[in-house]
Amino acid sequence: MMQMLLDELPGQHVCLFTDEALNFYKELGFTKGEICMEKVIGKWLVNTSFT
Repeated sequence: MMQMLLDELPGQHVCLFTDEALNFYKELGFTKGEICMEKVIGKWLVNTSFT
């Protein structure tokens, strides 16, 4: 389900805040940033879904 949501966000930087689900988000490809678990979906700021 989470991957389905992320697939709808091409070109976006997703930042999720958690203290308890670090391993869950790591398994989805997120890395630990300064303040959140973060992941860029596709290529940052490039969204081809509108062309």
